[in-house]
Amino acid sequence: MITAIDFGCHTIRAAHRSSAESSAITLYSERSEYVILPNQESHRQALLERQISYGACEDNLLVFGNRAGQVRWLSRQPCAPLFTDGRVPTADAPARQILHVLTQAMLPESPHDNGVCCFTVPGGQRNTDSTEFLARLIRMHGFVPAAVSSGESALLASGSETNFTAVTIVLGAESSEVSITRYGVELASETIAVGANWIDAELAKQFKFQVWDASGECYLDLEAVREWKHDERIHLRHGVSERERTLSRLYGTMLDQTARITRRMLHSPAVKSVLGNQRLAVVCAGGPTRIAGFSSALAERFVDHDVASQILSVKTIDDPTNAVVRGLLIYGELESRRRLVRKSAA
Repeated sequence: MITAIDFGCHTIRAAHRSSAESSAITLYSERSEYVILPNQESHRQALLERQISYGACEDNLLVFGNRAGQVRWLSRQPCAPLFTDGRVPTADAPARQILHVLTQAMLPESPHDNGVCCFTVPGGQRNTDSTEFLARLIRMHGFVPAAVSSGESALLASGSETNFTAVTIVLGAESSEVSITRYGVELASETIAVGANWIDAELAKQFKFQVWDASGECYLDLEAVREWKHDERIHLRHGVSERERTLSRLYGTMLDQTARITRRMLHSPAVKSVLGNQRLAVVCAGGPTRIAGFSSALAERFVDHDVASQILSVKTIDDPTNAVVRGLLIYGELESRRRLVRKSAA
């Protein structure tokens, strides 16, 4: 059985082929966060009445994944991330245990044939500690782990139009990835330590998106920023309010870094020797790319950084939030076929 998990810093997504119908794909998604509540009778009763499952940890109750957002009113504090600064935390025991529980819940029943589970790593595969921890979780549940880059996965999900030759940009919550691929072979890849969470935090600071807990302590209300930002009327190129124009400037700062790194990678010897002056399509994925005007804003940055002459087109993948996990599933199926061929040859 082939499975896939995209360990995102905002959402963890998993996919596998249905056992009943091979053409059907089962998708799961869980938010990468949790809430800690005091272990009080009133809290337990509230969770029971709303049929919200929870875990117990010392004197606290833990509510995690998609259910965390449903109990914010009980704590009146922001949800805690499962990935601290875009990586698996070393000192947050509850977060590590929750990752174990979510991985077990999102994977199908353990196969008997050592099925492959392809996965992404927050911050990229160079984050070896996170890679080893997540691979161990997958291995504990009976699958053979295979770490794959987000860029390579996204291109597999949508690259047939470009013969799997493109610049792929995947924007995440804590980091972003730029990769250059020729006929499905990755020539270069680089991770940028900035993502949508930085934009959300800056907006919350500047426009006073705040929430107070029961003791009067103030926190940034990032969830309120996200709800506003995903309004269909928001457009990066046609902002009418100061808040919208600030959003456009913040996106511009992130895309400036993306364009600079793309230019440097295109001029690197490893890429130049293979592609020469070939113009490439740019394929974009990830939740932050869903905002209206994204493709044209990125194209403008390519012009500003003198890289437009090497770009054929700029396109956001259909269903950009699920592109990576779909590509992981494709990678796993290709890898399974290669394993069968090698086994037959032996």
